[in-house]
Amino acid sequence: MEFKESYSHLLQPGKIGTMELRNRIIMPAMGTNLNNSDCTVSDAFVAYCLRRAEGGVGMIVTEVVAPEAEGRVITGELVLDSDKYMNSMSRLPHAIHAGGAKACLQLAHGGCYASARITGVRPKTPSSVGNFQRPEDTPRPMEIDEIHELTSKYAEAALRGKKCGFDAVEIHCAHGYMPLQFLSGYTNRRTDEFGGSLENRAKFALEIIRKTKELCGKDYPVIIRLSASEYVPNGVTIEEACAFAKMAEEAGADAINVSAGTWDSRAADYGAVLAGEKDPAGLDLGLGVGTSVWVQPYFTPRGSLKHLAAAIKKSVSIPVDAVGSISPEMGEEILEANEADFICVGRQTIADPDWPNKIYAGHPEEIRRCLRCNECLGKVEANCQISCQVNPEAGREAELFGQVYPACGDKRVAIVGSGPAGMQAALTARKRGLDVTLYEKEAEIGGELNHIGNPDFKQDFRNYAAYIKNAVKKCGAKIITGHEATAEELAAIGYDAVIVAEGSHVSCPPIPGIETSGVLDPILVIDGGLPEGEEVLVCGAGLVGCEAALVLAEKGKKVTMIDQLPEHAPNMPIYAKWVLNARLAETHVKICTNHTIKELHPGEVVACDKDGNEVTFKGDAVVLALGLTPNHKLANELRRIAPQIRVLTAGDTNGSRKIMNSTEEGYHAARII
Repeated sequence: MEFKESYSHLLQPGKIGTMELRNRIIMPAMGTNLNNSDCTVSDAFVAYCLRRAEGGVGMIVTEVVAPEAEGRVITGELVLDSDKYMNSMSRLPHAIHAGGAKACLQLAHGGCYASARITGVRPKTPSSVGNFQRPEDTPRPMEIDEIHELTSKYAEAALRGKKCGFDAVEIHCAHGYMPLQFLSGYTNRRTDEFGGSLENRAKFALEIIRKTKELCGKDYPVIIRLSASEYVPNGVTIEEACAFAKMAEEAGADAINVSAGTWDSRAADYGAVLAGEKDPAGLDLGLGVGTSVWVQPYFTPRGSLKHLAAAIKKSVSIPVDAVGSISPEMGEEILEANEADFICVGRQTIADPDWPNKIYAGHPEEIRRCLRCNECLGKVEANCQISCQVNPEAGREAELFGQVYPACGDKRVAIVGSGPAGMQAALTARKRGLDVTLYEKEAEIGGELNHIGNPDFKQDFRNYAAYIKNAVKKCGAKIITGHEATAEELAAIGYDAVIVAEGSHVSCPPIPGIETSGVLDPILVIDGGLPEGEEVLVCGAGLVGCEAALVLAEKGKKVTMIDQLPEHAPNMPIYAKWVLNARLAETHVKICTNHTIKELHPGEVVACDKDGNEVTFKGDAVVLALGLTPNHKLANELRRIAPQIRVLTAGDTNGSRKIMNSTEEGYHAARII
C-alpha cells in the first residue's frame, strides 16, 4: 500500500469546545465485554484503555455506559445511574489521562435493544417498535413523564462522569439507541409532542443536551454521536440529519460524531433477497446490513460513511468526527480536504494500539493493520471477552499470561513455517531475546498470506501481510527460505526448542473419483488461478469455499457451492456473514447445503440431498474446498529422534485455524520457551 509522506493533519492538535486534544485521532466507543458482571469497571478494561492512551490517540470514548440499568444491551455493561458506581468509574479517566489522552464518557440507552433477559424488565421505547435481531423482546411505549425522567437521568449520569474526571460526554444518538429511536420516523410513531415532525422527534435528544449543559456547565463538552442515515423505511436521512445537527448545535452540542445505521438497516431487503423475493441489484446490501453498516467487514470498501460527515460539516460550525473503516492514510486525506475535523479509528486501535505513535515516528509501514474480519465484535456478541485476529495481546493487557518477559539464559530456537503462526512466533521470540532461525520451504516468507490476500475485497489482508513480513525481516531472526527443514537437520544443529508451524494442505477425503477428476486447489483460485469455462462447482462451503466462489463469481463465472453442512461459513461472525451473504447474492452464487458429495468426475459432482435423493451437478471445473489436513510429520519425527529438544506446534499444524488462533498459538509458543 502507499503511505503518506506526512500525517500533519492527523497529528495537529484540535479542540472540541473548551477541551484540547493532542491530535485529531479519536478512539470511538467499542464493546469489549471486559468489565465486571456487576456493571463496574474491571482491571482488564482499565489496562486496555491505558494501553491505547499510551499508544498516542487524542481521545478515548468509553464503551457504552447506561444512564439507567434497564437500558443495558449486553451483560456486564457499565452503568452510571447511581453514585455507587463512581468509585469504579473514576478509574478510567485516571488511566486514560496517565497515557496522555482525553477521556470521554459515552452514555447509551438501548431502548428496544435492551434485553429483558439481561435487565429483567420489559424494554421501553418511543412506540413499541422492536427489532429483527431480538424478536423475543416485546417493548412497551413510554409515558410522557418517563421521557422527561430519562432525559434527566442522562444529565445526572453526565454530571457523575464529570465528577469522576471525564473531560467530555458523548450522547449516543446512533445505531438505534434511544435518542435515535425518538429521532427516527421508523421507530417513533408517537402523535404527541415527542412525535410527528422532525422538531418534535428531536426533542428527546435536545432535552438531554440542554439538561446536561445545565448540570455540568456550559463549558463542559457534549458530543452527539449521530446516525446520519438509517437505511430503513421512514428512517433518518442525510437531509434530516443535517437539520438535526443544526438543532443540536443551537442546543449546546460541541461536536457531532457522524456514523450511520441502525440494527434494522437494510434488513427487510436482505431478508427478501435471501428468500428469493427480490433481486439484490441496486439495494446496496454489500455495503452493510444491520450492525455491519457501521462495523464494516473486509468485503466492503473503506470510508463508505465519510460522505455523511462531509455533508454534516457543511451544515454546522462545530467540529465533526468522521468514522467508518478509515485508514490512517484516508484519515489524513479527509482532514486535508476539510471534510471532517477529527477521525475516529476503532478496530485499527485494537489491532495496533501504537499506530498513532508510529506515524509520529515516521514509520507507518510498521503499523499492524486491522483485517476488518469482525472477530472482535463476534467474540463480544458471543458474550466472551474481546480478542483480535492479529493482536494476541488485545484484551489481555492485565493478564500475566498476556505478558512477554525476557528469556532466561541463551536459547536457540528454530521455527519451521512462516505463515501467521510462524511469523508471530518469530516476533515474540525475538522480543524475548531468543536466538531465532526461521525456515520456509518457499522462496518468500508469508505462507498462505501470500495467496489469500489477492482478491480485491481482501486488501486488508494484503496490508497485514506486508506489515508482518516486514516486521519479521527487521526483527533480527535468521531467515532461511527455499529450504525444507528436516527432523534430522534440526536435531543435528541442536536447537533448544523448535516451533513447528508448517501449516496444512487441502484435504482430499476418500471420495470416488477425487484423484482423477482434476479438482482445483481453492487457495490457488483465490490467488487468481481462474479455471477455464463458464460454470464452476465449488465443493465445500466453509469460508475458504465461499471466498473462492466469490472470487470466481466476481470474474463472471457461474458458481454453485455444494456442502453437506446445513449452512455455509458456519464459524463466521454474523456481522461479517451478513455482508458475505449479500455479496454472494449480488454475484448470483448458488448455494446447495445439506448435499453430501458421493462421487467426482471431470466437471461433475454427484451428491445426495438430505432426503437421500441423488443430484448431479455439472460444470466446466470443480474446486475442492473440503477443509484442511494438518502437517504433523515433522513434529512427530522430531519428537521421536530428538526427545531432548522441546517441540511446540502452532497454527494449522494443530488443525484448521483462523489467523486469530494461529497468531495466539505462535505468540504463546514463543512466550513459554
